[in-house]
Amino acid sequence: MFESLLTQPQLIELPQDGYLVLTLSDSASDHSLLQTTGGHIAEWVVVESTYDRVSLLARIHPFLKLDIQSTFIGEVNNSSTAEQINRTSGQGVRLFNAIGYSPAICVSLLRQGLVIKISYEQASVNFLPLFDKKWQLIELERDLRLFGAPKELRRANAILAREPDLLLNAEKLLLEISEIEIVRNELRAFVNERQIHDYRTLLNEVTNLDTQLLRRKQLISRQYHQSLERVNWQYAANYEDDIEVLQRKIESYRLLSPPELNAMVEQMFVDENE
Repeated sequence: MFESLLTQPQLIELPQDGYLVLTLSDSASDHSLLQTTGGHIAEWVVVESTYDRVSLLARIHPFLKLDIQSTFIGEVNNSSTAEQINRTSGQGVRLFNAIGYSPAICVSLLRQGLVIKISYEQASVNFLPLFDKKWQLIELERDLRLFGAPKELRRANAILAREPDLLLNAEKLLLEISEIEIVRNELRAFVNERQIHDYRTLLNEVTNLDTQLLRRKQLISRQYHQSLERVNWQYAANYEDDIEVLQRKIESYRLLSPPELNAMVEQMFVDENE
């Protein structure tokens, strides 16, 4: 699944106690990763490990950048709850976004950079994820997403299970709307390609999921349009946010204008009030 979306295997070498830093390319939009939701975006397999270096086969999404660093300076998630994964030659790990989180949040974290610490220990390699739990590092043999329910149904249920975020801006809301449309199209293709019309129970489940996705899309679309029209619920749609800036501009115009023009403007307001 999603194999065609990853690059060809590339052999990389890094020193003991090195770091893998995965980021989204600056030229890539947030929408570029929507197609990979539910699948892994990177994969590393141990080729060789010695006391002074580690060799890995790396495959990543084409829109991502992978940097190798001997030291890392920056903000990382140093939580003690981070689970270290021990791998030997021939074993590897995959990187997934956690189910149930908004793609806007996951992509935002990816733009900041996902850091994985690599260390050598007794002929094996330790992968320590130093990032938020909204991204997950999973062993290859524990990748059970290939063997669960149909991915179309899993993705639909994951979207519906999310708690609505009322603080998202217009760009992030548009990203969620796009994701819902992609999943609804996948559900329609699932019905047509799998020929499930005779399986009434499964067809009813798909129909119910599609209906709920449509309602969620309508709610998010309404929130999206309102975010474009008004800056706050307590203000009118045509309210300007920074009144102080407008007042300074008007005062600057008044000081730069001839006295006769200012007198004409004042007289216009007097006439309107009368």
